[in-house]
Amino acid sequence: MDGRRVVVVGAGITGLSAAHRLAVDHPHLAVTVLEADDLAGGNLRTSPLTGIGTEVDEGADAFLVRVPWAADLCAELGLADELVAPAARHASLWLDGTMRPIPSPNVLGVPLDPSVVAPGILPAADLQRLAGAGRPGSPLPDGDLSVGTVIRSCVGDAVFDRLVDPLIGGVNAGRADELSCTTMAPGLLAAARHADGLLATLRRAQEALDPAAPVFNAPVGGMGRLVAALTSRLGDRVRTGARVTAIERSDDDWVVRTADHSTTADAVVVTTPAHAAATLVAPHAPDAATLLGGLRHASVVLATMAYRRADLEVPDGQSGFLVGRGEGLLMTACSFAGSKWAHLDDPDHTILRVSCGRIDDERHDRLDDGSLTASLCADLATTLGAQAPPVAVRLTRWPRSLVQFPVGHPTRMAEVDSALAAAPGLVVTGAARHGVGIPACVRSGTDAAAMVADLIG
Repeated sequence: MDGRRVVVVGAGITGLSAAHRLAVDHPHLAVTVLEADDLAGGNLRTSPLTGIGTEVDEGADAFLVRVPWAADLCAELGLADELVAPAARHASLWLDGTMRPIPSPNVLGVPLDPSVVAPGILPAADLQRLAGAGRPGSPLPDGDLSVGTVIRSCVGDAVFDRLVDPLIGGVNAGRADELSCTTMAPGLLAAARHADGLLATLRRAQEALDPAAPVFNAPVGGMGRLVAALTSRLGDRVRTGARVTAIERSDDDWVVRTADHSTTADAVVVTTPAHAAATLVAPHAPDAATLLGGLRHASVVLATMAYRRADLEVPDGQSGFLVGRGEGLLMTACSFAGSKWAHLDDPDHTILRVSCGRIDDERHDRLDDGSLTASLCADLATTLGAQAPPVAVRLTRWPRSLVQFPVGHPTRMAEVDSALAAAPGLVVTGAARHGVGIPACVRSGTDAAAMVADLIG
């Protein structure tokens, strides 16, 4: 070992991926991961639901397969044989006070065939527009655009408001009218700019896919298996309960301080949420800190609930439903965990994962646990007819956890990197880099590891 050291701040999936890549590809580097929490994994956490004992994810429960990073990492870690696809692949929307099927096939909520759109979802004029090529009414401006601008221009307001926005809200709790299409859905923007039109281009791409191939995968037992596999490989390189309080410069080295320890490093990779990263890098790259600190974050709650099967049955073959904006409900989505995942199918209980919170709706923050549970139970009574109380409830609050990507976000991150050039060896990455999904975070960690290798060899 040549004595070169790297400190990774944060043991979420981005930080663990960065550390893993450095440890595997550059074994001469001494890598240390410092995590404030008592557990590694960040927002990926699988734990028993008190009262029934079943282990259920408290955060993301699957990753997208059609991009490589998460699937490739699982294969590298020996988890490929443990991956399963959802048992139920159809979902619904709560719109206009009733349950309606999400049209399939679709891309980010955009139906590719008007004939698959159930009555009552879209007006006739919008259905007619879906039969066409999906060309915008006028050429789309250059540069980054909002998801809303792209969808509204190509297929109309109703498709966006009633199908796309609820889906986006279920992904990152944001307003799709304000979110960067380059970051959230670069393929969608490219298709919208294609001469053939958005719909024609998406249909052609869809035809090239194997319809039987899974869209999502997860390890049996939950995403905690991925975290456990990474932490097992990293061993004592991961230190939990070690909140980083400051990053300081000392001659040519970096000094990373916790409450009771300091570590000297040649490079530091900061993978915390952007608002926390801003505080840590501010003394060395104030412009980068300003840019990172200006990003908004949504706070969300995931409620895991178990009902007796005698009290609540969910529709066969359904994975859950999304709630349209403006429906008057606190909840934003409900996943039928026992139907979605065969390993969570419980003969005695119906297990639900209920989400609430949007960037423009933080009512849940003003409710204590009892009031929040009561409100969500009322929403489930409205949507699913659940009258009896659940037999088990677990509320997981994720404050300021989902970063928002405004139009121009890629340029903002390029400016962050430019500002960090004044602090060589200091790298900032995480969900703010490429997106909040697991593959995007793995990619961000992988890219950060490559940057460190280039910086210090």
